[in-house]
Amino acid sequence: MSKKPERRRSQLSGLSPVAPTSGRVEPEKPAPESAAPAAAAPAAAAPAAPKRTVAAASSKPGTRTKMGYYAAPEDSERIRAAFIAARNAGRPYRSLSDFQLEAILDQVVRLEAELNGGRPFEGAPAHSLSPGRPME
Repeated sequence: MSKKPERRRSQLSGLSPVAPTSGRVEPEKPAPESAAPAAAAPAAAAPAAPKRTVAAASSKPGTRTKMGYYAAPEDSERIRAAFIAARNAGRPYRSLSDFQLEAILDQVVRLEAELNGGRPFEGAPAHSLSPGRPME
């Protein structure tokens, strides 16, 4: 009888896709709060819009709806690179969707402060936007 061949071992065994070991960047430490106290005064005068986090948006499974957008290939590459750098720096993004959702919600909070007096916008139904490009 012939002997069974020895099992081959993967070079990837013991590595984690969540915690990469090569190219890891240490998270930056926050700057001291004593810097520029005069600049903080105008920001305190404006009403603060409620900050919605990705965790709040994804707290229940199955409560998310799919949204999509188009981006130029070079922008897509920058978005993916920023996501990878943020994850390597220890930011708590579970997926590229979480990363994109947080960026979009930050922009929504800025627009609510600028255009709606800091109050949240009322919801718009999913099919309230016209599909496709605007006609010229």
